[in-house]
Amino acid sequence: MASERTRPQDVPEAAAREMGGRRVGVRVLADCTGPLVVAVHGAEGGWREWQPLAAELADDYRMVALDLPWRAGNDYGWGAAGTPGAWLRGALALLDGPVHSLLGHSLGANVVLELVCGPDAPDLAMAMLLAPFYRPAEDAVNAALEQEFNTAFRFAVADGIRISLAALYDGMDEALFASIVDTALDRIGPAGIHSLYLRFAATGAFPVSTVRTPTRVLVGASDPALVARRCTALSLAMPAATVSRRPGYGHCFHVSHAVEVATDFTEFLAGASAGSGILAGSQGSA
Repeated sequence: MASERTRPQDVPEAAAREMGGRRVGVRVLADCTGPLVVAVHGAEGGWREWQPLAAELADDYRMVALDLPWRAGNDYGWGAAGTPGAWLRGALALLDGPVHSLLGHSLGANVVLELVCGPDAPDLAMAMLLAPFYRPAEDAVNAALEQEFNTAFRFAVADGIRISLAALYDGMDEALFASIVDTALDRIGPAGIHSLYLRFAATGAFPVSTVRTPTRVLVGASDPALVARRCTALSLAMPAATVSRRPGYGHCFHVSHAVEVATDFTEFLAGASAGSGILAGSQGSA
């Protein structure tokens, strides 16, 4: 979850389609002639959260943000129409050129991971996973794991709200802030949160060892979405991944630390080989 309360600048929808009775769309945030970078938001997030990072990359990259059905305020019925990876493939089909790099945050990072794990993954220069929820295969799927996820998800929601409140958060009563977080979680509801837990649990079956895309993984050192033990497990299981935990980062650091994330992106890319970006069967206009 990231900041959707503030709306720094509205951007016209460049392309859209209906999938499974739900709309997916594309917003062009940086429109230079450089390589195409595609950003995938997380649960209860939205395309606007990528604007700070797009501003940092605008001189060298064309950056688009996808608008996906797990956006803020959704009813979580989208899961019945396909996996998040299937939704991402459908959205990428709207694009008019090869994708250079994919960025994903939170659930969006899991979605990018699902895509690059597939046998028909696009040939990318790199993928960047920001604050993914990853379950190592050896972690049992049980009630304790779900409780652990619920705690991590509350942290994520709270961090997104904190960023969206900006200066209003300074000096706010802790009980008041907790009640705001409770209200947000109540709106999502137990069924919605459980559906997100199932997406997290599913990552344990992803064939991460087969990924060929150079992948940068960043997580906040205090973020329970990917604790140190799971960072190590992901590094060992996925040779294509370079995983780092950053002190001072929360869950939504792509918003709060956009300058640093942009630097990490360009530095990692300098050591990666460019791919063709071709996604089998994709045609589009954005």
